[in-house]
Amino acid sequence: MDLVQRFMEEIDDRDLSGDVMITNTGCFGICDKGPVVVIYPEGTWYGNVTDDDVEEIVEKHLEGGEKVKRLLI
Repeated sequence: MDLVQRFMEEIDDRDLSGDVMITNTGCFGICDKGPVVVIYPEGTWYGNVTDDDVEEIVEKHLEGGEKVKRLLI
């Protein structure tokens, strides 16, 4: 839940609340890669995401359209 909260804060800080929706889900079946973040509509999967990765994902991917390659699964 801390990771979800961190994403919510980052989205709010960047005034993206009207453009981005955050949904908490259950297991994706790849627990060894978790926590997992999936960006839709393109379906980009990030694995082993930490609080320290949130700002980079939001800035590079959500705002800049560039995938964070080191986290891709």
